[in-house]
Parts: sequence; C-alpha cells; structure tokens
Amino acid sequence: MAALPGVSLTFEPRGSAEEPLRTDVAAFLGRLRRGPAGIPVRVESWNDVVGAFGPPDGGSATPYALRGFFENGGRTAWVLRVTGPAATAEAVWEAGGGFPHARYRVVATSPGAWANGCRVAIRFQASTVAGPPTVSVRVTSPGEPPETFPGVPPAEVAARLAASRLVRLVPDAPPRPREPGDPISRSWDLTLAGGADAAPGRAEYLGAVRAQAELPEPALVALPDLGADLTGTDHADTVIDLLGAAAASLDRLAVLDVPPAASSADDAVAWARTLEATGDDALLSAAAVYHPALRAPGAPGALPASGHVLGVIARLDGERGAHHTPANAVLLDAVDLAAEFPEPQQVRLFEAGVNLVRCTRGRGLVVWGGRTLSAAPHGRYVAHRRLVHLLVRAIRRVALPLVFDVNSPELRLTLVRALTSVLLSAFRSGALAGARPEQAFRVTCDDTDNPPGQDPGLVVCEVEVAPAVPMEFIRLRLVLGQDRGLEVIEA
Repeated sequence: MAALPGVSLTFEPRGSAEEPLRTDVAAFLGRLRRGPAGIPVRVESWNDVVGAFGPPDGGSATPYALRGFFENGGRTAWVLRVTGPAATAEAVWEAGGGFPHARYRVVATSPGAWANGCRVAIRFQASTVAGPPTVSVRVTSPGEPPETFPGVPPAEVAARLAASRLVRLVPDAPPRPREPGDPISRSWDLTLAGGADAAPGRAEYLGAVRAQAELPEPALVALPDLGADLTGTDHADTVIDLLGAAAASLDRLAVLDVPPAASSADDAVAWARTLEATGDDALLSAAAVYHPALRAPGAPGALPASGHVLGVIARLDGERGAHHTPANAVLLDAVDLAAEFPEPQQVRLFEAGVNLVRCTRGRGLVVWGGRTLSAAPHGRYVAHRRLVHLLVRAIRRVALPLVFDVNSPELRLTLVRALTSVLLSAFRSGALAGARPEQAFRVTCDDTDNPPGQDPGLVVCEVEVAPAVPMEFIRLRLVLGQDRGLEVIEA
C-alpha cells in the first residue's frame, strides 16, 4: 500500500485460533456487496467485514445485521456470501514488451456489479540511471478506499496485486521482449465492466446451509436476507433444511426472522404456525424467532432483528455464560421498531413462540423473550438449548480422543472422569440446579449401559443434567464406536 518515503512498519493482525468449545460465535448467510461466494470467511470485527466484503450499499440486509452483531457485543462471526450465478467485471491490459506476459486480463476479485467502473491506473518506467524498471498501480473503485502499489518490478506485478482486495491480474498472452523502439515510459488507464449481480435461489441458500453445518465453531446462525430472497415453499423448505442441520449437530441455534411479507401480527403468527405444524420438536427446539424488524442507522427500510439479537446473545454468553436467558437486554445500533403491536397482538405472538423486540420507556429497544418454537419442556427455552449445545461441544472435546480405544473398565473410568470434570465446571458456573453436584447431574457408564457380551468396540455412556431453572432432566446418550466415531443423542 502507499507510504511516504522512509522506513515504515506494517503489522498483519493475528487472528485468534478457532475454538469449537465457544458458544458465542455466529454464522451469517446472506447477500453482500462483494467477496468470495459460498466460501466461509471468519471475521472478528466490523472492519474485517468491510475489508472482506466491502461497505454496505443498501442492497441487502446482511451487512447491517453484521454491524449490529458487532455493535451489540459479538466478537467472532463466520460469513458466507450467498449469490446467484453473477458475472465478474474485467478489463484487458495490453502490457506489451518487458513484462512476463504481453497481455493480461484485469479481473475483479469476486463476481457482481460492485466492480463496474473500477479504475486501474498503471504507470511503467523503463530502466534508467536512476534504477531498474518499475511499475506503479493505483486501483480505485466506487465506495472503496483506493489501493496503491508503487515501485513494483515488472516481473512481480501480478504477484504483488494478489494482495489487492479489488482486482487480480490473469495472464492472457505469451511474453514479448522489449524492443529498441518501445517508449521509456508508458501509461494505461483501464475501467472494469461487465459485472452483474444475480439473486440467490434455494439452491444457493441450501449450499450455504450445508457449508455452515461443516464449520465446527459457530453456535448461532442467521439468514437476514432469506425472507427477501425466497418466498412460499422455497422459504419454508430452506428454513426446515437449516433447522435439520442444526438439530443434527445438536450444538447450534438458528435465530430466524419473520419474512417481510408477513408484516401483520396475524401473518407472523400464521407463519410461525406453519413451522410448528411439522410437529418435530428436535427441529423446533433449534429455532428462535425474533420480531418485529428494526430501524437502524444507514439501513434502507426495515432491518431483520436477527443480527442484533445474535450480538446480544454473544455478549451475554461472554458475561454470564451460555445458560443465561438472552432477554430483557438492550439492543444497540437500532433507533426504532419497524412496527408496533398493541398488547393483545403481542400476547398472540408470544403464544405462537415469537420472541418480541419491544421499545420501553427509559431503556429504548429491548429483547423481550427467550423461547424456541418447541412446546416440549426440554426444548422450550433458548437458555436450556444453549446449555445443551455447550455440553455437547465439551463432551465431544473430551470423548473424541477416546474413539479408537477398546471398551474396558479403564476406558469407562477415563470417560466418566472427563465428563464429570466438564459438568462440575458447569455446576460451579451456576448453570445447573441443586446444592450439590450429585443433585445437578449424573454420569453412568457401567454394566447397565454396557452389558457383558457387547461389542468391545462400542461404549455407551448416559449423562443426565438438571438445568438451573426447574424443568425435566436433560438426558444425553454417548455412543463411542471404533467404526462409527462419536455419536451424541438427546434422549
């Protein structure tokens, strides 16, 4: 990048390592201005989001949802840009002699219309008494800070531009040596064109859902643009696919937004009822709905609340633990609600499992409610589900190294000790009920679970947990098999 003459130091920020045990990491799936399509990118600040995906341009909700996540205390997120088969902007550079290739294509780093009008100014100076040949490149794109690459040797220009956030050089013709008649200095001014956006469909969202399911770190998921991009059965089927992936992993919560088309309270209730009609408590306990949409600075129109709510959940997770109910907490980076519901309608929404965002006098916007869409006692509360998610992640960490061990008393004792250590930590943090550990949890891995004659490559362990708020015990069943890995089942 450009710098004044003299000595300058540039420090590359060192990102933190992935931590699968964390439960405050979010995954965002949606439309963004630019950036890699369908490839998960880990970000740790709003500046990281802008650097990887560009500034928000008002065309989608996901960038503003990400800003709301970080403004409300979120620390880490995975972002998957969802887009249809978009075209990539480019221009042709006739470099001529003296370069590794006589012609290049200057191509935008990612597809979309964002790069149309991007200008690339290239200045070449042949070798003189002052030094060897050099190339200077300046890249300017609407809405982006300019990039400058000064004094680059011609042989390294393509490699040096690999650091650009905006363009790449692609060789397009064989090299040609410089000839005596070639000018000492040359200039090229190129403008990229041909980029085009394409709205994502169900296939693109399904690919993103599958991609996030492969990430071990996220424990929270949001799709802020889903309601605007898909409607009808496409929208409902994609939500079901997302909940199926979350329920199968047993370690993440999907925070959903009511589609924009369901603007009234009656429509929102009807939409929630269509999901509840599946009758699958495992799916419904993996979903929490927050409504209505928000008004946020700079965001055009109503903004889905999921990103801001995820930030609140992440902040409370860090302050108090995953078992804390994400309710009665103030939302930041939002100035108003997109809709106001009278109390009778608020009651109907609450009864349908829709958590409200309310505007209260003296406090502003507040998250009001912490329930999932499930009506089952063991799956009704967000805090309890996230406690399960934390325990499942911790159990995997301690049990996976034991997968290939043979079933023996020593293995069972090792497993019980490791799981007891995890549960004791949860008990001391206040996540579990009871005055003593034996009142809060039980770990069973003996002949009752593993009768004589059982396959020696298979170990079964049962864990029962009582959350701090009175409810039924949570029962987890662990199966370690040398040919099936580790399986955690909620009984």
